[in-house]
Amino acid sequence: MAHGINANIVHGWRKLARQRDLSTGLVQREFVPVAVEPASPPEARTPDERIEVELRRGALTIKVVWPKGAAADLAAWTRELLR
Repeated sequence: MAHGINANIVHGWRKLARQRDLSTGLVQREFVPVAVEPASPPEARTPDERIEVELRRGALTIKVVWPKGAAADLAAWTRELLR
């Protein structure tokens, strides 16, 4: 859902696939290779394009590097984390 995929649609696709497999008597268990382009590491971006936050709670320290264009998402994530 975070990537804009509705869970109901995915479950519907899975149900259709199961029905198709049952009606033909075939069970298909293959993985399809997918090429994923590696993301550039946060250090490669300029400081003007990112938000860096260091959170400390007791002995735990978390450093987060977030895209500046998604500042509202960072605020929501941080709020949930610190509850």
